Parts: sequence; structure tokens; C-alpha cells
Amino acid sequence: MKIVELPVGGGNAVLTGYLLDASQEFANITARPAVLVLPGGGYALCSDREAEPIAMAYLAQGFHAFVLRYTVGTGFDPFPSALAEAEQALETLRSHAADWRLDPERVAAVGFSVGGHLAA
Repeated sequence: MKIVELPVGGGNAVLTGYLLDASQEFANITARPAVLVLPGGGYALCSDREAEPIAMAYLAQGFHAFVLRYTVGTGFDPFPSALAEAEQALETLRSHAADWRLDPERVAAVGFSVGGHLAA
């Protein structure tokens, strides 16, 4: 497995990708599906339990998995920033499809609580 980490947007959002290694046993798999995981947390935090554990479950099923820790906080409305970051994360996945051996036509998003709001 290879891990990539990229900043997203102009804030403090980070996209972490967990990429499965190529295997001679799966020589026919040239591009894998991918999933973007959007943790919940009420736009106040990104829940750890709804991030990497979910990504690992998708990884075990043959997906490349990506977790977006989007901009959160109190005292401002983080929704517009978080939505823009989620859109940019999806664009990043598609633009790196060849580098990361992922199928840009098979990218899903899964979110929990507020992350589900972003995914929708």
C-alpha cells in the first residue's frame, strides 16, 4: 500500500489517499475504483472513527480509498469551504487517475452525518 497526502483548497484541508499496490496475481486489473470518505463531526471536527477505519474497509474490498479532512471550526460557516474542498478532492482524484491507477468513471463518495451532507 502507498499513502499519499495532498493539501486541498486554500484552507487547512488535507486529502489522504490509500492506494493498493499492483499485483501480478491481478494482472488484469489496470485501474481500480476509488472512494472518497467524508467524515462527520458537525462541521466542528472531522471524526477519526469515520475516517481511516472506513477507508480501510473499502481498501479491503479492492478500492483505492481517500479521506478528506475538510475545513471545520467554530465562529464561521465552514460549509461553503468544505463543499469546495470536496469538489476539488474529486477533481484531484480524476486528474491523478493515471498516476494512481484508478478508474475516473468509478469514483464514489461516502459520508457520515455532516460528511453525508457534503457527499449529497
